[in-house]
Amino acid sequence: MINNDRYYRRHAVPDSDGYVVIETGTLKRAIFNNQKELIYRFVAKLVEEAGMNDDTYRQESAYQPIIDIKYSELAQDYAERILIAQKMYGSPNSNAIIGEWIDLLKEIALETDVYHVFKAYLKLLKLVNNYLAFLGTNTTGFYSTMNFHGQLILVGHIDQCPELDSITLDHSQELKLPRLNNNQFLQLTSQCVNQERHNGVSLNLLEYIAVQIAFAMILQRGFTEASIVPWGNPGFRTIQTQASITDLGLGHITGTTSSMAYINGTNVHIEYLERGKVEDRELVEPYRLPNLATIGEVKLMTGNDTSVSSYVGRPMFEDSFDNSFIKTVHTMVGVVSAIFMNGLSECKIAIERMTVTQSIKFMKAIAANTLRDSNLQVLAAAFDINVPIIDDRVETIQKFGQAQVVEDKMAIARLGIEITKSAGFEKVTFDGTANSYPSVPIMEQLGYQNSLSLVHKAHESGLLTYFSAGFRFKHLPDIVLTGTDGIGLGGAQILRFMDKRNGYQGPFKKSHVTKILNINRKTASSVLGQGAQLLVRLDQMHFEQSLPLEYEPKRMDLFNAMFKKDEASVKVIINYCDEIVILPMDLNHPLAETVHRMVMYADRNKAFKNVPENEVIELEEQINQALDCSDYDTVRYLVNQIKNEEK
Repeated sequence: MINNDRYYRRHAVPDSDGYVVIETGTLKRAIFNNQKELIYRFVAKLVEEAGMNDDTYRQESAYQPIIDIKYSELAQDYAERILIAQKMYGSPNSNAIIGEWIDLLKEIALETDVYHVFKAYLKLLKLVNNYLAFLGTNTTGFYSTMNFHGQLILVGHIDQCPELDSITLDHSQELKLPRLNNNQFLQLTSQCVNQERHNGVSLNLLEYIAVQIAFAMILQRGFTEASIVPWGNPGFRTIQTQASITDLGLGHITGTTSSMAYINGTNVHIEYLERGKVEDRELVEPYRLPNLATIGEVKLMTGNDTSVSSYVGRPMFEDSFDNSFIKTVHTMVGVVSAIFMNGLSECKIAIERMTVTQSIKFMKAIAANTLRDSNLQVLAAAFDINVPIIDDRVETIQKFGQAQVVEDKMAIARLGIEITKSAGFEKVTFDGTANSYPSVPIMEQLGYQNSLSLVHKAHESGLLTYFSAGFRFKHLPDIVLTGTDGIGLGGAQILRFMDKRNGYQGPFKKSHVTKILNINRKTASSVLGQGAQLLVRLDQMHFEQSLPLEYEPKRMDLFNAMFKKDEASVKVIINYCDEIVILPMDLNHPLAETVHRMVMYADRNKAFKNVPENEVIELEEQINQALDCSDYDTVRYLVNQIKNEEK
């Protein structure tokens, strides 16, 4: 097993070696699905070798999904994409592999014998790897192949075995291993990827092929028993502010998930960013839903090492809110549920084109009907501070005589917190996109003090937080000092090439991930960074009602000191709160950790202040029984009962 500093909940555990039978159809599906990634790697290599930069990068067309399903048509489609890449960025070195690459695709498309297809695929991968050099050279790995009574068998191993990249065993040798179902094979393959990442090595040839077979399985059924790595409790994760590295998917598969250097301190966020020539956000949503199959693939590659999230988008109403409500809710629930079933930690929904009361009704319906583990998988509400909201709540109309249009950026953000809390979502996100790209940085629209105030208010209300739009490297220190849980980073201004003539985006700049994480860590280790971590922790414990009451005044003192960036005062408060500072990071289920803190300080906190001692003992017994059974819904009910809240 691989140890890490993030809790994760597994639903299926590979406990032995096993095998899968590779059928011709599955293998061909895997091969043609793999071409998207290989061409992506090819383009990135060409752009790198051509020495292109942000001013010279050129791309003539926007991303388009694959629309063909026949292998002969796919072979032609990919051949055209390869030739276009060579024409745009290529050199004589790259030109040397193109003809054979295309010929092998055409051969595979027509072939029906699994062994001939497999050998052609081996040849194709070795050809492309000779130029791209992305496969590991290690001679041991987690997979081997064999011929068993005419069947092509791929054997997965819990421990490494010698690498064998051809058909190695015949039917005279007995097969004494269990046959794995899809989910078992997906779990084993994800564990292999995790282990090799921790070993600091790239996947070798057979490991890479195993991943492609796993991706083909995801195309059939998804990754429905993936482990879940939650965001966890604010203030109690090793790296409080996670860099939500954002990509449509292939950048994560080839970049973010390729090294632990890119994973520690990162939330892997999947989202389609490109707007192209149309910048009006009313016509084209700034962020959009990624491909569902890619979501499962990214989750498999990320494994248990960090959280994975996805953007979903704004609801699509056909007519009035009331007339569209049922279909819009059911459509959104279907999409979000499918994403959560692939083990993701978060789905983000843009709350736009609705009044406040409509937003709350819509969000409540989503929260009530989505298939998810609501104790680990969070619904995030995204509010754009440049999009006015009509506040039509009863209390607003009573106060002003009519509904009010809220246009001030901070007023929209504060209202977003209220809506999110009222509607039962667990995370509020503040976005700053408008009708231009790249976006004006949200830190320049809100500023440090306003952003800190929003995070403080959201955390003490029990919500996770996130900021996005236009971040440059220079903005990272201030946003880390707010103590926010996540920052959206993925646009052309910081993480990818973009053709400035048309807005079309290109390869992912994975080397920039390290720069981002280094800035974040340096900031977090400073006095003010430690103050931010402590403030988040105090706010979280305030929400839990686990905080010893004597620290409540210091919580507000620390907020004021952080607001002014008063290092001397922050340092004094940190020393005073040493008892809270030295509390361990959460390594168990978030609810279990919350309960632990509530009970630890039962004689000093708000939660148990008015609970008779005999009832405290009884509640502790009920909670322990529920924890022993992993009955976290009951744990949450009991926690809310202690706090005198209903949920």
